[in-house]
Amino acid sequence: MTASRKKAVVLLSGGIDSAVCLWLAKEANWDVHSLSFNYHNRQKREIEASAALAEKAEVVEHKVIDLPFLRELGDLMAEHGLLSRNIPSAYIPARNMVFYSIAVSYAETIPAKYVIGGHNSLDHNNFRDSTPEFFAKLNELIKIGTLAKKDATEIITPLSSLDKSEVLKEAIKLNVPLELTWSCYDRDDVACGTCPACRIRLQAFSVVKMKDPIRYAEETISKSV
Repeated sequence: MTASRKKAVVLLSGGIDSAVCLWLAKEANWDVHSLSFNYHNRQKREIEASAALAEKAEVVEHKVIDLPFLRELGDLMAEHGLLSRNIPSAYIPARNMVFYSIAVSYAETIPAKYVIGGHNSLDHNNFRDSTPEFFAKLNELIKIGTLAKKDATEIITPLSSLDKSEVLKEAIKLNVPLELTWSCYDRDDVACGTCPACRIRLQAFSVVKMKDPIRYAEETISKSV
């Protein structure tokens, strides 16, 4: 009798990191489900990119979860007097506790062995809820708080030790369709090229000496080399 294949839930943002995680799961021959989260002011293009990647990867099921109450710190600064705090404007309070709690709940119903997140080493300094320490503690709580116990769902972050250019090299090796990915925070027609996500992305493409296949605004197109 053939053993059943392992199942995995990939948190799919539409960017390069989560796309690499999706293709790593495919390479492992797991049955893959994907989740995207639609929160306050999230670019529509990111949601569309997630759907396109899920379709290309032929996932078992792709779900978009609406979380309108989640807001980036940039939206909350004036309202809550947080301007003096040294926190990135893209930080969302308790975001990963919310995201991964939902993902683990979904994984337990499938059931799936793994929940996969695409956090790279550059995230750790700015976002404490993306660190290996955070996920180690969260995995301990999953074992305590779910029924599976010994075979509980496990959160894994396979890119945690890689920087953005190393993630991009992995994407190229896996033949990830980079033209379907989207990273820009500020626009959804063409990438702005100037927001933090675009700058990090362009720098990674520069390191690997490859042209980014997505379109950028005319004023920044010369940087996409």
